[in-house]
Amino acid sequence: MFAKSSRLLIAPIFAFLLFAAVCLGAAPARAQGLVEFGSGIEVPAGRQIDSAVAIFGPVSVDGSVREGVVCIGGPVRVTGAVSEGIVVLGGPVDITGTVVDVVALGGPVAIEGQVNGDLVVLGGPLRLGPAARVNGNLVIAGGPLEKDPGAVVTGDEMKMTIQQTISGWLGQWLKGYPWPGIFHPLFWWRWATLILMAVVVLIAAVLFPGPVSRVAGEAAVRPGRSFLWGLLIAILALPATVLLFITILGIPVAALLWLALACVYFLGLTGLSYLVGKKTLAALGAGQAEIYLAALLGSAIISLVSWLPYLGLIIGLVIKTTAVGAAAAALVNSRRS
Repeated sequence: MFAKSSRLLIAPIFAFLLFAAVCLGAAPARAQGLVEFGSGIEVPAGRQIDSAVAIFGPVSVDGSVREGVVCIGGPVRVTGAVSEGIVVLGGPVDITGTVVDVVALGGPVAIEGQVNGDLVVLGGPLRLGPAARVNGNLVIAGGPLEKDPGAVVTGDEMKMTIQQTISGWLGQWLKGYPWPGIFHPLFWWRWATLILMAVVVLIAAVLFPGPVSRVAGEAAVRPGRSFLWGLLIAILALPATVLLFITILGIPVAALLWLALACVYFLGLTGLSYLVGKKTLAALGAGQAEIYLAALLGSAIISLVSWLPYLGLIIGLVIKTTAVGAAAAALVNSRRS
């Protein structure tokens, strides 16, 4: 049982380290794996690669992957073999080959092959076909399970409805548990959001270093005003959306409003992450790091702090509010100048 549980703990950590190693490693290391943004990755039969990381694109493995697969916002299909974990956020998963440890969030999962490890599905339906075999534990939360009588699960099975999942989250926070058990959906939700946050922060820091630096400067010089601006925006966003939805013509405007708010939020979060990472490196006596490395470090610190019992929830809300306010103020100041 310890070996099976340890794989559940290792899977999300592996995904984060895999993403960091593939995206931030030296050029020779990147050449051994495939990284795609906005397009797909296809491993044909007879070909073997080290790893596959796809953002907003599909992954198809008919050959073999020696390490693992990370896919965000796209479908994953495996008819070949993946020797390490598979982490999929927001896309369907179809496995007829052989894999090890699968974590899927927000998408349907169909298994007709073999999972030599644990299978975790959050927020989506799971179908186990007659040839499916899971040589580990099965955890499904917030989605239905369709299991053929011929399907085999050698480990423990845990299924939770959406109501049970939400009540479990609230119970964990009310009890103040900072580290929920590995069979609890909150455990996997935290790791999934940490990975997704790291991806968004990395993209924003690489593509928009100037705005990110201005947001960090705004938050460092005027943190109180940034928080108040963010609070005002949060208060006005909901009634403004309701007023726009009253008229049919206002619905597209409401969609654009929330799209703009999402962009402002992630820009602000990247700026605060950069500020936290830069100050942490300075306190440790490290030299000046690249903006994306400091931002990645800061995003990990912010995530871990927000996991603290009781206080972490409050800190997280303050950080998000300040992020929105700092980004909005930085953008306004930039246009004025």
